[in-house]
Amino acid sequence: MTLIAITCGIYAAPYRFIDALSDLYQCTVYEDPILVKQTGQAHDLKTDLIFKSIQCRHVPFDNFTHDTKKCLAALKVQISQNILSGPCLFSGILSHLIPASVAGIYRIMSATPMQIRRQRAMGLYQLSSQAAATAIARSDHREQRFAAQLNLDSLWDPARHDMTLVWKKIDTTTHDMTRDEVNRTLEKIRPKIENAMKNAHKNMHAVDFNISSRVNAALAGLGHHLIIESNSGHVLVTLDRKIMNLARAQKEIMDLARAVPGVKSVQTKIGPNFYKGGIIRNLNLTTPFKRKS
Repeated sequence: MTLIAITCGIYAAPYRFIDALSDLYQCTVYEDPILVKQTGQAHDLKTDLIFKSIQCRHVPFDNFTHDTKKCLAALKVQISQNILSGPCLFSGILSHLIPASVAGIYRIMSATPMQIRRQRAMGLYQLSSQAAATAIARSDHREQRFAAQLNLDSLWDPARHDMTLVWKKIDTTTHDMTRDEVNRTLEKIRPKIENAMKNAHKNMHAVDFNISSRVNAALAGLGHHLIIESNSGHVLVTLDRKIMNLARAQKEIMDLARAVPGVKSVQTKIGPNFYKGGIIRNLNLTTPFKRKS
């Protein structure tokens, strides 16, 4: 099974390269807007709410509704179901929701020149040069906040990718890579992609990702900070933030997780951050208190 993930920002997708990969490996292409639309339809969520959750924008009453957690959990479910449906090519930033345990994914980071991004914004969306630059800067800032949600320093870490796609030859008419450059790049990385495909056949981690994602979606409404793992259907839920009534929370988690199809057993444990307190300020406690006369 072919699994390819291309990290690219707004106005930065290497469309000609994506089309070539899709044709070569018969992959279904899932750009971020497509994933959001699929998720909204499958989970009865508004697409605007999903985009707000991704972009870390304000969601009203989120402390009570936990809509952000619900949206991100639903996205994971949709991504995992797409992976199980057949060869996939993800384009955007949402593929970073796929855990590292899902082996066999060939990850590519697109180093799209800023000039190309601005030209696309101006040509396709009739933005001025200043408006295009502002939109790109705002989007890039939100991507950094999305990375923080995933406990990542950056989505653009080369260490998290198998290769960096460098735009050496650019078609000034289409604002894309030239066909020759696409063909040269494909020829270079093809053996590596096919080796990754072999690894994908050897593991069942995609199934466990689907199970853990569906458990995550079932528990999202509780609002707790949870780390959910699955090993052949045996689920481990780690509570990583302080909870007032631990016994009650554990029972709720166990009851909801056991009801998810494919779950064989459920265990809970306390995470390393559970007992960590807040920030303690450096107060001067040696100076005696003086009452005003």
